[in-house]
Amino acid sequence: MAWPYYQILHVASILLLTGVTFAVFGGAPDARRKQIMMAGGILSLLALVGGFGLAAKKLGTPNPMDWPAWLWAKVFCWLWLSAISGVAYRRREQTPRWIAITAFLLIVALAMVFLKPDFAG
Repeated sequence: MAWPYYQILHVASILLLTGVTFAVFGGAPDARRKQIMMAGGILSLLALVGGFGLAAKKLGTPNPMDWPAWLWAKVFCWLWLSAISGVAYRRREQTPRWIAITAFLLIVALAMVFLKPDFAG
């Protein structure tokens, strides 16, 4: 698949996954929990496929040990965004904390993709 298709798949799935996550933060009903968690899982998988497709096309480094640090930071942010919906359902009293951490990590992920910092110094 061509690079622009991976880019569209990745960005669209991350935007929709963020929407699903913030729907949970907004008090999505427990009756729709199964559908929301399924949508989150599917979108997370699509974000993973799109992101790794981009990494393979753009960086050409299939070995994770050769990945730059900014890519590892994005993987960490993706893991958080993928997992937080389930945690937020169980701990609704801590919603403001989850919102703050999620917003911060989304900003970190954006900074990593646009700035691509070299942490080696």
